Amino acid sequence: MKKVWVSLLGGAMLLGAVAPGASAAEHSVPDPTQLTPTFHAEQWKAPSTVTGDNIVWSYLNRQKKTLLNTDNTSVRDQFRIIDRTSDKSGASHYRLKQYVNGIPVYGAEQTIHVNNAGKVTSYLGAVISEDQQQDATEDTTPKISATEAVYTAYAEAAARIQSFPSINDSLSEASEEQGSEIQSSEIQSSVSKDTYAETYNNVLLTPTDQAEQSSIAKISNLEPSVEPKAELYIYPDGETTRLVYVTEVNILEPAPLRTRYFIDAKTGKIVFQYDILNYATGTGRGVDGVTKSFTTTASGNGYQLKDTTRSKGIVTYTAGNRQTTPGTILTDADNVWNDPAAVDAHAYAIKTYDYYKNKFGRDSIDGRGMQIRSTVHYGKKYNNAFWNGSQMTYGDGDGSSFTFFSGDPDVVGHELTHGVTEFTSNLEYYGESGALNEAFSDIIGNDIDGSSWLLGDGIYTPNIPGDALRSLSDPTRFGQPDHYSNFYPDPNNDDEGGVHTNSGIINKAYYLLAQGGTSHGVTVTGIGREAAVFIYYNAFTNYLTSTSNFSNARAAVIQAAKDFYGADSLAVTSAIQSFDAVGIK
Repeated sequence: MKKVWVSLLGGAMLLGAVAPGASAAEHSVPDPTQLTPTFHAEQWKAPSTVTGDNIVWSYLNRQKKTLLNTDNTSVRDQFRIIDRTSDKSGASHYRLKQYVNGIPVYGAEQTIHVNNAGKVTSYLGAVISEDQQQDATEDTTPKISATEAVYTAYAEAAARIQSFPSINDSLSEASEEQGSEIQSSEIQSSVSKDTYAETYNNVLLTPTDQAEQSSIAKISNLEPSVEPKAELYIYPDGETTRLVYVTEVNILEPAPLRTRYFIDAKTGKIVFQYDILNYATGTGRGVDGVTKSFTTTASGNGYQLKDTTRSKGIVTYTAGNRQTTPGTILTDADNVWNDPAAVDAHAYAIKTYDYYKNKFGRDSIDGRGMQIRSTVHYGKKYNNAFWNGSQMTYGDGDGSSFTFFSGDPDVVGHELTHGVTEFTSNLEYYGESGALNEAFSDIIGNDIDGSSWLLGDGIYTPNIPGDALRSLSDPTRFGQPDHYSNFYPDPNNDDEGGVHTNSGIINKAYYLLAQGGTSHGVTVTGIGREAAVFIYYNAFTNYLTSTSNFSNARAAVIQAAKDFYGADSLAVTSAIQSFDAVGIK
């Protein structure tokens, strides 16, 4: 059978045949993963009088000549600690950003790790050069406002989305009719304020106010599902820098869309963009026919599909085959639920929450108890599921390519893990960092399920036994490479630099670490799923930064194994072997 290309996206499961085409903007700057982090294994012990955050500042001060190529700067002016976490070994993990004149540098992030003896064990990070810093300080005053940046992005999206197929169409039928891709129309990549006002009822807005930014979005007839904002960054551009606003369009109608825009703060032109969504105790029987038990809440004479026992709650809604979220909270008179899609969305969200809490001590998606919201029955025969930055949304499938998207725990776990990534390493959804983002969701989703090494086998092509979206044990079975020598360059850029295809290389490395085996002439001794997934979770949430590549992932996984199991452990040896086996150095 000829497969329709389907992929679990950074926040979405996507039928590529109906995805929008390549970004309309001219990519006039390097892609946002350009700042490749460097890795340093350290064994530096601060003086006994230095404790807490001061260990990090002392280390950076000691290393500033190496990192910044200058002694004439204050590390506290250049860096800011943005997050601190600790693990059960007692190690502390710090995440930092570089700033110039109080403005953050896009992609210039760092992670530093301090063991329970107060010793710095490793550093991974990227900074801009001294020349770039000097260039960045010359003029940090934008010529357009944050409001204008938001409006430019929504104007581009409003024009582009006109070419999208309706969410209520049968996507499988659309894929057969349109072939491998539906191209978006060519449109202007930036719209002046005057042009925008003329196009949209001559409405002019004053800058900076976030409420006005939301109004701008509404003028374009695109209702934001997440309140729009634009943040000012210094963006590396070859040997120099430019001032940009970074903003997102995040909508649900007329189709799910989540696009990140980089807009020159001097000219107002879109200089880069890419899609994150390529187009975004009751009982009951689930999609698989199995009766499940889960926590609900009594309300009036009935029950709500709402669990209030887990942090800020787990709540499940229905869109009623419309295109709104969160929709209406699901209710039932006798607490015996007869909606399989809702049963699974709720039960598997609970399962995912419990997995993170019990295995890693993580309290929900953001680590701080965030409410987990899910909406089922989105659209009609909608072959998609996505995390849009604030909640999960599931289509019902068309019954042929897919059944109900909430019906597989590894799919639910995969999508919610995109949220975990967004709150930790925030891996850029492009190129190698995007493939790492995808792989981490595959790895965690597969471990939550734990029944096989397949992904999506519970919902994909329900009438074909044994079919699946991807295989961690044999990525080549479903068209992914299992070695870096076969890295897919994505020449048409219709997969944001090959994020779905190349994730198979990392999936294979993880599988070999967990299960062992021989691949491409390299034999790996497996250490078991439990140890392998713990190492990967720590590496991806605590060690990596947003622009990390495959080589950084190798260093992070090996260092995480060293920090927890010891430098001479089997875990470290096997981690090294597993990356050798997939050709990542």
